[in-house]
Amino acid sequence: MTWLAKALTAGMFTVSVGLGMIACTDSTQQGDPDFTPQNTEQRFSADNSPLVLFDEAHHNFLTMHGRYRAFTQVLQSDGYTVKARSQPFSTTHLNQADILVIANALDRHRTDWSPPFGQAFTAKEVSAVISWIEQGGSLFLVADHTPFPRVIDNLTTALGVEFSHGHVGEAQFSTADNTLAQHAITLAVVPALRTLPGAVSMTGFGVTSAVGGVASAAAEQSTGQIEQVRSFGGSAFKVPQGAVSLLTLGPGKIAVTPEIPFQITADSPRVDVAGWSQGAVFEFGKGRVAIFAEGMMFSSQVDSKSGKKYGLASPGAEHNEGFLLNVMHWLARAE
Repeated sequence: MTWLAKALTAGMFTVSVGLGMIACTDSTQQGDPDFTPQNTEQRFSADNSPLVLFDEAHHNFLTMHGRYRAFTQVLQSDGYTVKARSQPFSTTHLNQADILVIANALDRHRTDWSPPFGQAFTAKEVSAVISWIEQGGSLFLVADHTPFPRVIDNLTTALGVEFSHGHVGEAQFSTADNTLAQHAITLAVVPALRTLPGAVSMTGFGVTSAVGGVASAAAEQSTGQIEQVRSFGGSAFKVPQGAVSLLTLGPGKIAVTPEIPFQITADSPRVDVAGWSQGAVFEFGKGRVAIFAEGMMFSSQVDSKSGKKYGLASPGAEHNEGFLLNVMHWLARAE
């Protein structure tokens, strides 16, 4: 989570240019070195471990041993074999994988967010990924706030997904208000969640019970199903026909779309994204796709200056890890 997500959630839109570069270029945003997964029951063994290839060939802001270290740990806790891949996408490499993870790819190494924005993937790479999915591969794709969706829109367009190319405030998704969908992914029981209190939701920046009032230690024990998911900003997208939006933005949600990312003023265009998605899944040919418009929800990161942690360790995100595990099970066809 960043100062920007807080400002958007609170409805504040005048942002100075100087501050506008902090959110993702600030080197103090690092992977949490102390993170430990909730999960202690491994689904897969060495005999049937799915191979997850983690893309690191496209100047990715989120990498396996960097800001997505916690993501990697969660997958490994369930028995997945996770390997970083620094080569461009090709049929030869993709055919080795069960699941491909692409997280916040960029068009080039960047020290700022100034236009122009190119494409992170060549047309040949997009063709290879699409063909691989159609033949049965599974894709886990993260494209956070602008410019991350913009620089991969040759891939997302091929998948039938339309992004807002903006900044969206943080959100809480819950089964209580149907912003978190009923789906095999959310209904599957996660053993680790049974030890946690029942679902909570956020109002502003405080945490309240799903039905209102302050959450307490007396909250009902979790069913083990996914009852809430918290996101920390990001963008939004329209789901393609046949897709299921797992995380649907509620009334009043907007995307602010400045010409230069983070340089937001009162005059910056705004798009009503109520009903748009921050997370969806769908079949594509013989394969499966899971797309998310926010990356922190599947990570644990720490500000190295303040020591404050964001992501999986945050209030309201207690079910995020279980949600990630169930998404991966669906992609691996182990649901």
